[in-house]
Amino acid sequence: MSINKKNEMKDYFCNGFAWQQVGHGPNAVVCLHGWLDNSNSFKPMAELLSEQHLAMHTWYLVDLPGHGRSKWKSADAQYYFIDYIYDVIRFMDAINLPQAHFVGHSMGAFISNLLASTFPNMVQSLSLVDGIGLVYQSPEHVKSNLIKAFEERKKLAAQPKRWFDDRQSMVRTRATVGKFSDDIAEILMARTIISEQGRYTLSSDPKLKLPSTIRLGQEQAMSLLDKITVDTMLILPNEGYAQMRDNMKQFLPCFDTLSVSKVQGGHHCHMQYPKEILKEIVSHIEKARG
Repeated sequence: MSINKKNEMKDYFCNGFAWQQVGHGPNAVVCLHGWLDNSNSFKPMAELLSEQHLAMHTWYLVDLPGHGRSKWKSADAQYYFIDYIYDVIRFMDAINLPQAHFVGHSMGAFISNLLASTFPNMVQSLSLVDGIGLVYQSPEHVKSNLIKAFEERKKLAAQPKRWFDDRQSMVRTRATVGKFSDDIAEILMARTIISEQGRYTLSSDPKLKLPSTIRLGQEQAMSLLDKITVDTMLILPNEGYAQMRDNMKQFLPCFDTLSVSKVQGGHHCHMQYPKEILKEIVSHIEKARG
């Protein structure tokens, strides 16, 4: 795959959505990042796209609501996972995009496979990076989780906006939490750190960190993902989340066509090894296109 050194991404904003865009082809590729990440999650791969691929495809690297440079939800609203499906539909409507190939990482993968199940005509193929199925909870934890979620809301409402004096410490903290290098953390944080009068804060909505009030049960999750007919590839890193290996086994019956590509790296393998992961994704997209 030849590298196009001129394919710089352009920033766009419409209807509350911020995204980065590269390519000028008729085939759309929508990239959905993980929880607390942003569209820069896919930047290392997008920078390696070949001229030939860019002539046939346009990539849309989306900041999900509350993340990156996209608009926060209103003060009285919360971030429910299920609403991200409608957020993606709103984004595609805003830019007049009837269908696309989807690349999802972690939470973005959960969103993508649920969109493929509920609105299959919008999804031409699925490339899932260390994420498959849905997160669910056992019935015995429903009440305690609900109480905890409300208590955390009250705590957050009483907290002032957080400011930091040292930008580099913010980057190092993100690297430690994400278990990746400072270089990868810098790529992610570059789109979410805001500087004002010598101090720093985050552009992401603090409410994103709040625990969910209600999560699906196991039977509900299986039912929602039943009969996914879209060609799907799961990229499974050898040092990724163990839960995704369990999810793969559990949700396998939900997919008519699922291939698994085992690769090197951790949960952010697509940032650690962008060339190798991009090769897998491009091959899957082109195969799905026929």
